Amino acid sequence: VGIAATWNPSLTKQLAELTAYECRASGIPWVFSPAMDLCRNPTWPRNWESFGEDIMMNTVFGAAMIEGYQGNNMADKFHVASCMKHFTGYGAAISGKDRTTAWIPDRQLRELYLPQYAEAVKKGAMTVMINSGTINNIPGHINHELITDILKGEMGFKGFTISDWEDVKYLYTRHHVAKNYKDAIKMAILAGVDMTMVPVDLEFTPLLIQLIK
Repeated sequence: VGIAATWNPSLTKQLAELTAYECRASGIPWVFSPAMDLCRNPTWPRNWESFGEDIMMNTVFGAAMIEGYQGNNMADKFHVASCMKHFTGYGAAISGKDRTTAWIPDRQLRELYLPQYAEAVKKGAMTVMINSGTINNIPGHINHELITDILKGEMGFKGFTISDWEDVKYLYTRHHVAKNYKDAIKMAILAGVDMTMVPVDLEFTPLLIQLIK
């Protein structure tokens, strides 16, 4: 939000270029940024992480950061892959608590919570992180309409999607929409999740292989 307060997209692009350079020099080829959540509930604890409450600011500054991170050749030693997040409606939690539910009518979804991501796709964003919460009672990681139909279909996104922290397991332990962890993995993959952030266990891979077989 401090970056957006500069009202300076060219400076923002330069900042992303410097960040990419330092990350790549450290052996890190990928960053979980930019966050382009539209933040309109002042009690939400991650308001500072996005460019604020305005859709134009999120669209313009998100695109500038993606251009700075990835450059013209993301494979060189000076740039990194970007990850636009959190697709989508993550900042619309009605309780103000992180990773909770949002109620977003379709018209608001398309007017407020999709355009910045559509522009990011046009700018070549390589990856997308999925919303940890729920929209209209559907957990983000099993929302086939948003991930597959809209992001990959309508927007033409050709990169890959990644879950947020342990969110596939949370389909079973927190959201209670899956009967077990294996079922949660199946639901997420079929919805369009391509990669999973699994920080604390080694169960995911063997379960996924069982499901594929």
